[in-house]
Amino acid sequence: MKRFRRWFLRLLGWLVVLVLAALAVIGWLGSSHLVSPERRVLQGYHRQILSDPADFGLAVDRWSGPADTPALVVTASAAPGTARKARELRRLIPDAPRWASTVGTVVLLHGHRGRKEDLLPVCERFCAAGFRCVVIDLPGHGDHPSRFATFGHEEVGLLGEIRNAFPDDHPCFLFGMSQGGAIALQAAASQPERWSGVISVAAFATLDEALMSSARDFHPVARPLSPLLAMSVAIATRCRAGFFPAAIRPIDAAGALDLPVLLVHGGADRFIPVEHARRLHRALPSPRKDLLIIDGAGHGRVLAADAANTYAACARFMLQAAE
Repeated sequence: MKRFRRWFLRLLGWLVVLVLAALAVIGWLGSSHLVSPERRVLQGYHRQILSDPADFGLAVDRWSGPADTPALVVTASAAPGTARKARELRRLIPDAPRWASTVGTVVLLHGHRGRKEDLLPVCERFCAAGFRCVVIDLPGHGDHPSRFATFGHEEVGLLGEIRNAFPDDHPCFLFGMSQGGAIALQAAASQPERWSGVISVAAFATLDEALMSSARDFHPVARPLSPLLAMSVAIATRCRAGFFPAAIRPIDAAGALDLPVLLVHGGADRFIPVEHARRLHRALPSPRKDLLIIDGAGHGRVLAADAANTYAACARFMLQAAE
């Protein structure tokens, strides 16, 4: 009997060691995906726009922002070519400022695993509405020298420095997609007096909820272990990038925002459910807030599902806030 008990305890001990080792490996791999994702390379449509920006109604200048942040400053071309998307937006907003005038600046933030050039099609519309667009590679993405993405932990300070590069006497907005939308809310809350408004697209309310959802979807067999999987990723993230996911709470930032905020979310978003947007909207104390839910749109297709009307709504929001 004693021999059996020793054998059983030894087996149990090895099982515990194996489980802990598996959790450590999963935590390390999960944190890699979270804070150090594979960097997206330039796509064909990026190169097409950059090779002839005037044909898309744009003028593009490269800029190195604070902390050697790679950036593009995008304005409306004085001699636009086809510019189909720009002309479509101006048709929907007949009272837009005259072409190539500048009524404000928008700092645009891409999503997780994205890069600044992903937002050039957004610039086509916003520049047509009279806004200078500043698109940046966020830390851990694109050509940014920083190794890790921190979902706002470090990016908030970076955006404050970028804001300082532009004059205070004209409106300056934040626009962000998914991860970028969550960062935009946090950055605006840190210096609300410096920003004129925020457009946050498909953002999460809290990062630990998004992480837990990913852990549940990891594998059906592992679903009962999702709290342990999420915890292992959180610990590895703290060790590697210096923050716990639970500290990233855009919903708390929303609760401190009294400036104009537009939230856009896909009604069929399975990655970040639309309830996140509804909670963010409820948390906003600002009387100048709006929630635009795009029926049938998933996480990666929020702006594309009804592009013409959605971009027009975003442009109108900024034009009204800039008055």
